Amino acid sequence: MLDIRVLAYVVPLAEQVLDDITPVIQVRNFADEDATITGLIRIYRKSTDTLEYTSELATTILAHGTQANIAALSAWSPGAPADDDYFILATILATSFLPGPPKRGTLGAWFFDIKPGPMGIAPAAHHTTHEDGGMDEVDLTGLSGILGDMQPVDVHATSHQKGEPDAIEIANLGTAEADDTLVLAPDGAGGVEFRAEAGGAAPVGISYETDLLYCSDKTIDPWFFTTLASGTGLTLAALANHPGILRISSSTSANSGALARTDLASLLIAGNEQTTIIFRPQTLAGTTIWAGFEDVVSFASGAPSDGCYIEMAQVGGVNGVIVGKTASNATRSTTGTNYTLITNTWYSLQIAVNADATRVDFYLYDEAGALLWSDFLTTNIPTAAGRETGHGLIATNSGTTAVALVDLDYLNIEIARTLVR
Repeated sequence: MLDIRVLAYVVPLAEQVLDDITPVIQVRNFADEDATITGLIRIYRKSTDTLEYTSELATTILAHGTQANIAALSAWSPGAPADDDYFILATILATSFLPGPPKRGTLGAWFFDIKPGPMGIAPAAHHTTHEDGGMDEVDLTGLSGILGDMQPVDVHATSHQKGEPDAIEIANLGTAEADDTLVLAPDGAGGVEFRAEAGGAAPVGISYETDLLYCSDKTIDPWFFTTLASGTGLTLAALANHPGILRISSSTSANSGALARTDLASLLIAGNEQTTIIFRPQTLAGTTIWAGFEDVVSFASGAPSDGCYIEMAQVGGVNGVIVGKTASNATRSTTGTNYTLITNTWYSLQIAVNADATRVDFYLYDEAGALLWSDFLTTNIPTAAGRETGHGLIATNSGTTAVALVDLDYLNIEIARTLVR
């Protein structure tokens, strides 16, 4: 299956010189199949909450097991310098020749400054080096402190291998394992020393997805399936672009349906959490859906107390309206905009938490990958200890007639940050 992740912003830097900027992101293909990457870059001005720039990414074929820096198709010309006033958002769509849904990826907001330009070209007579005896020599004679104590080196070797005058001796490092790393570190006495650090790189996050959904044994690892008030789950015949479809239906009991969810406290939001859920609503009237990072046990237990999720319900007398929500200890925020779903239509929902868990972005795409709706929240994000949450989808209906509620095609959860453990 596709496993494509946006790793980092390469351009812009945290402090960017006032000049034309062509954004660049770093993307890696962790899967065992090649993928075609397309996407979109947006830059916003924070102080005015305005969209300043939009560009598509260069279409890139990314071989399995490789990564690439992918640039925007056009440059951005920023306005006057403004400290801490811009942020950038990247979204990608990865497709493959193999069957299965496309993989969408998002990198959380990256804040950066625009600074005045450089001082200009160095004078023609300015030397590139400042060695002893040169016309532009830097003389340390008479300086006090560390610089004053430095003595020029008459002849500096170009290499430091064993036997040379400037050899670096590491004989006393001790035994190094195959995955140890040699680092130059402070020795505690004002100098530096080489030291072996064991273990290699820390693992990068987690990624789980399921595409062949079923509910016969009540597990969809790491999710589990539970019916509510005699609701049902039925595996449907697959479609060409939707393998493994699970239909959730209600019963003749009020507030019946089902949920597919991880443990209630399996996650603590801390940055770079992402999820994609592909679904097809069947009945909108009386149906409530909560999907994403949430900790719901049943409809009777109420809306999520902690989480970052979408809610589909009736809004202003209109059925099937979705909004984005965040919740911390049952205090909730709701996006200022919404979108009304249509029955028997496939949608892809994506939720992305930025790197420092200060913003949650919500996206809704159609089956072809076109963006239908997006919004974001910056309040009531559950990051404090005790505000753990789970992940999944719950669908219930308030009526007493058994009806199909939603078809679930794909579940994904990803933590795209390094987990030190």
